[in-house]
Amino acid sequence: MGCNTGKQLKVERVGKAGKCDKDKYRDENKLLAKEENKDFHQTMSFLANVQLFKGLPRDEHPMLAMACVACTYMSGQVVIQQGDTGSEFFVIKSGEASVTVESGGKTAKVATLTMGDYFGESALLRDEPRSATITADSELVALKITREKFKERGLNEKLQFVNRKAVGAGGKRKLSTKPPTPKSPAEEALIAAALRNNENLQAVISLDEARTKAMIDVAWKEKVAAGTNIITAGDLRADYFYIVQEGSFEVHVEEHPELEGPPRASAMGGTRDTSVTRVGKGDSFGELALLYLVPRAATVQAMTDAIVWVIDRLNFKKIMMRASDAKIREYVAYLEKVEILAPLLAEERLAVAEALTEVHFVKNEVVLQEGEPGSTFYILYEGEVSVCKEGVEQTRLSASQGRGEARFFGERALLNNECRMATVTVTSERAKALVLDRDSFDLLLGPLEDIIKSSQAASGPRSSMVGMGMPRQGKAAGDPRPRDRKIKKSELNKVGLLGCGGFGVVELMEHRETKETYAMKALSKGYIVKTGMQESVMNEKDILLMTSSPFIIRLWETFNGYQTLYFLLEPALGGELYATYNRKGLHGSEAHAKYYVAGVIEGFAHMHERRIIYR
Repeated sequence: MGCNTGKQLKVERVGKAGKCDKDKYRDENKLLAKEENKDFHQTMSFLANVQLFKGLPRDEHPMLAMACVACTYMSGQVVIQQGDTGSEFFVIKSGEASVTVESGGKTAKVATLTMGDYFGESALLRDEPRSATITADSELVALKITREKFKERGLNEKLQFVNRKAVGAGGKRKLSTKPPTPKSPAEEALIAAALRNNENLQAVISLDEARTKAMIDVAWKEKVAAGTNIITAGDLRADYFYIVQEGSFEVHVEEHPELEGPPRASAMGGTRDTSVTRVGKGDSFGELALLYLVPRAATVQAMTDAIVWVIDRLNFKKIMMRASDAKIREYVAYLEKVEILAPLLAEERLAVAEALTEVHFVKNEVVLQEGEPGSTFYILYEGEVSVCKEGVEQTRLSASQGRGEARFFGERALLNNECRMATVTVTSERAKALVLDRDSFDLLLGPLEDIIKSSQAASGPRSSMVGMGMPRQGKAAGDPRPRDRKIKKSELNKVGLLGCGGFGVVELMEHRETKETYAMKALSKGYIVKTGMQESVMNEKDILLMTSSPFIIRLWETFNGYQTLYFLLEPALGGELYATYNRKGLHGSEAHAKYYVAGVIEGFAHMHERRIIYR
């Protein structure tokens, strides 16, 4: 087993080699830091798609990722042992694991866990023996969180685990699947419609045509006799999703079974139902089983003899993983047809494909407005749009995912902020597009115009720009100073102390020649490392560089000292708003309230455009 607790940066040693050794260590540290940052963002992306963490605010994801340690287990290796006392929780990143329970001298396999499943959550809250043994069935990569880190990050107050029984505790079962049943066109259409119409599924996953077809292919048919409970509330055997072909079922939903454990008895001695729903032909139920291991939230009973189609959770997850890779390859094929992106290397094109975001539009929605500045590039892959100039339709663009046809518009926005040349409006009932904004492109690869120039000037193969991107530094709105003007630390004179904080001090600085003033924030490297806030500091720098608004403090420059990091910031010399209100007696003034609230909203809007969430 190997647990990666983070790559260790090398300590600089300046001996006889002097500056050469120092430069060598610095370059090696840069490469290690870049690799660590890439791993960190991949971990955040993975955790964001784990169902358990979907309710966690996005701004908490960095804290969650920092609490995780990646561990690898070989096939046959035991991750946790029944009866042992543990203090660690695991989320499976890749591979599969078996859950076995020993009872009465016999060991039985009760479940199989795969990507996105979690186990050991009780250990985060209290000391108690493990209720089952988890063994790797293949090479298993899991993210581990200790109780100490979990509480240190405050996650115990922000996450709520489903109160499930021990994984398979007391059960003696294994996941049973059957060969797919041949289907008629009408049956395929019924299954496809049921998948599309299940709101819970659509809320958390994207079921495109390829994925839907794969789901149809693995489904098998089962007969259910009248009176049979096909699902029982509180049952952990939640491995199947059902689609009704014939017959009807009653769904009995009990009061908060996910929070209260097994169904509670009412005063009359029975279980207490809060609602009863009937489902029939074309309806579906049990979808949570496809996403993660939780107890059933309702009892579903056949009211008549019925026929259902069944999809098991392991097949479902395999399809989702396989389809995701196919989807990226499809995106790459789209990008290969965009002329302006021709200079990109294969690795760069793949990185851009992975960064694309899917958006949906409805009929008559305006995607682009003529005359407005734009920064977003669109790939239309489903639906139709009208392209108009000065109110006159010039052409229509039509795309079909089924036929592999895609259309592109707005690609020059990746180069500059020129005004849109036409208005693009959706004419079909719905339209789907993949989008990428210029800021994201720049952060990924750097400015596109630089890549084009580099490709034109290169006499041989050029190196990949993946991971070399930086935010485009332009002039901040409302400030005449260009942000790309280099300011040297030696050009600054100290004026006075502005304040002190946990990381260091903030001093007022004046530029020796221009007499412009700045706030210099000094951060102790030792304190940053001691508190494990390295990534947070780098995120602060990246986010500040991504913003350019009069409503957000601007970062002009950063400096790296031997013991200290320095942020050269715009000074805010007006003091705290609370103190200003008290000093000037502004409480109750509607005009002042509107002014300050509007400033905050403008700042939020600017950040949200760049996919930055402030809390």
